[in-house]
Amino acid sequence: MNTKHTTPRFARLASVPLALLFFLSLGAASNAQAPYRIGGTPTMTLYGTSTLHNWTMTAHSFTANGVFTADNNQLTAINSLTVDLPVHNLKGESGGLNDNAYDALKADKFKDITYKLSSADITPEGGSKYKIAAHGNLTIAGSTKPVTLDANGVLNADGSLSVSGSVALKMTDFGVKPPSFMFGAMSAGDKLTLNYSLVFVK
Repeated sequence: MNTKHTTPRFARLASVPLALLFFLSLGAASNAQAPYRIGGTPTMTLYGTSTLHNWTMTAHSFTANGVFTADNNQLTAINSLTVDLPVHNLKGESGGLNDNAYDALKADKFKDITYKLSSADITPEGGSKYKIAAHGNLTIAGSTKPVTLDANGVLNADGSLSVSGSVALKMTDFGVKPPSFMFGAMSAGDKLTLNYSLVFVK
């Protein structure tokens, strides 16, 4: 007598949609996470003071890449984010300002200002608006310090994410000596404000 057991045909068929649903759910979860990069015309501007007048340096060329999670058109997580700003892409109103700033930032040795995200808190503000607290490490002139970037975010209809905000910094926190100009007649203040306006696209 043949005692070999076989799985009933209806049971085998029933297992197929279950397995299919399992793999489809994995695909849906993974599709919620997506890589993003900088798009449009990004802007980062440093605002500083001096003994004579205020000054600014602006950069429009830098890289930023991240992985964000959006479920049902709602931003739910910023999984990773890195920003890389070449120091020489910061430009001020005069060549003398630029040269002194590059020297103070040790640009010949440390060519980039970088930021790497550690974690992020996202607070919905209604509709497609969010408050974002991005906790990470900022590296300037070879010195790394923890910094929290508080930003306003908007998840746009095309899936892009607009982010803007500002953060107060001190040069000396990063081992940077505030530069002087005009043979010492003008000295920059220690405090800086970094404003940023970015659009991330898939």
